[in-house]
Amino acid sequence: MTKSSFPRSILLAAAIGAALVTPASAQQAPGAPLSVSVVPAKVMKMAPKMALPGTVVSLNDSHLASEVEGRVSWVANVGTVVAQNDIVAKIDSSVAGLQLASDKANVVRLTAQVKFDKSQAIRLENLFKQNAIATSTRDQAISTRDMDVAALTQARAAMSKSQYQFDHSDIRAPFPGRVVQRLINPGEYATAGKDIVRLVDIGSMEISVQTPIDTARYIHEGLVLTVDIENRPVTATVRAIVPVGDIASRSLEVRLTLPPGGGLVGDAAKVYVPSAAPHDVLAVPRDALVLREDNTYVFKVDGKNVAQRVAVETGSEEGTLVEVHGLLSPGERVIVRGAERLEAGQKVKAILAT
Repeated sequence: MTKSSFPRSILLAAAIGAALVTPASAQQAPGAPLSVSVVPAKVMKMAPKMALPGTVVSLNDSHLASEVEGRVSWVANVGTVVAQNDIVAKIDSSVAGLQLASDKANVVRLTAQVKFDKSQAIRLENLFKQNAIATSTRDQAISTRDMDVAALTQARAAMSKSQYQFDHSDIRAPFPGRVVQRLINPGEYATAGKDIVRLVDIGSMEISVQTPIDTARYIHEGLVLTVDIENRPVTATVRAIVPVGDIASRSLEVRLTLPPGGGLVGDAAKVYVPSAAPHDVLAVPRDALVLREDNTYVFKVDGKNVAQRVAVETGSEEGTLVEVHGLLSPGERVIVRGAERLEAGQKVKAILAT
């Protein structure tokens, strides 16, 4: 990756972060060497990155629908935060309640009828064994009993359905989240399947990004990638790679888990995805980069404890480390704290950063 393709926001964050941290030695005797924190530049494996557009989405984003018909009596306001199983809307349950009462009464009636039918069938069976009644009379009693038992089973099923509809007049949240849209208002009539509210789980944020199939081999679940959201660099972890490619674009969807507060649903994201296999590069901490209008620099400390300014081009990045190209060798000490106040050739007191 060339310098121009490296995320400018990350470099700015590095410069600002370095400027905000003032070493404890800032107030020192005039003429004394400036105390700075240093780390050695090191060789490590990094992969070149390509920037791909993505979108911040929620893991749970649902349009909750009504399961019953009826007039809408209440809907949660937009912005309401709810826990799992909290009520987000209510359908008038008056009609459902009347139907439930009717079905319960029908079950009670048929239960009594079946009890009588069973006793009657037993009595007639005994009389038939004594040759006191005809076979048809005995069979009629058994048939009546069996039909009423079936009717009771049907009535109980109808009562269960009425109970379900009555209980589901309250629409509940299947997951914790925030009501972000009312799709119907109180007083309107809802039919079964009618969308009522949109509920979004704002605590489970992800990034959806399409990556070319030929680069998917360099990505794996658990890989930590750098993401630029609204000019803010954050890290996200690959949660899943959907192993089905789009025929037209020859790309796969990759889902990355965002840390809390990493972004808002709908935010545009720029995801830096490996585009080739890792290879050995010279890397320094991002805090070592010093941005100037003309170039990007690092300060290294030579054997005489003199700070030397070195122009570098940045490349790939891995966590807090950045690939650099310039007059810098592995093991040379680069300044990560205190460089913002340095001049080239200035004497320094180098303290190894922990």
